[in-house]
Amino acid sequence: MNSMSKYVLMLGLALFSGNVFAQDFVREIDKKTEKVLLRGKITFEDIREETTCSWFDKNANIYKPNQAAIDVLEEVAKPYRFVVFAGTWCGDTKDLLPKFYKVLKVSGIDLHSVEMYGVNRQKEALNIEHTLYNIGFVPTIIIMQQAREVGRIVETVESSIEEDLLRIIEKDAARKK
Repeated sequence: MNSMSKYVLMLGLALFSGNVFAQDFVREIDKKTEKVLLRGKITFEDIREETTCSWFDKNANIYKPNQAAIDVLEEVAKPYRFVVFAGTWCGDTKDLLPKFYKVLKVSGIDLHSVEMYGVNRQKEALNIEHTLYNIGFVPTIIIMQQAREVGRIVETVESSIEEDLLRIIEKDAARKK
């Protein structure tokens, strides 16, 4: 087998296995701040590991959620999932996303119920997710029940992240009765 045949075979195997071009997110330099931003499908762990996102753990650690709302969320949030669009460059994201994370952790909501996308300043993820979900502002936390959107929290909250989540979920539960 010549070297060209070996190259084609290896490329074919790599494509077949999905390991080439299957990148979930990229680290880009924000032209405004010259700091790294995360764009594409990300996890809380990706944010926590990014050195330019030291704000995340700091803000999560200082947040003290309303325990009464947490107690109810523990009971009612299990059938729901969350689609989140965040800008690691965005002040509103730096405020709200760590609080959302803390609420998930203390209420026992599975972190795997969160599908999260980092966006650039134009609110664009790597693919078309931002278009599919009609994202204009970040952060946007979309509460889903299976494939149905139940409600959204966009940029800021009315009361607190846990109370707003609970209000949306309880409204949906009442609608189904």
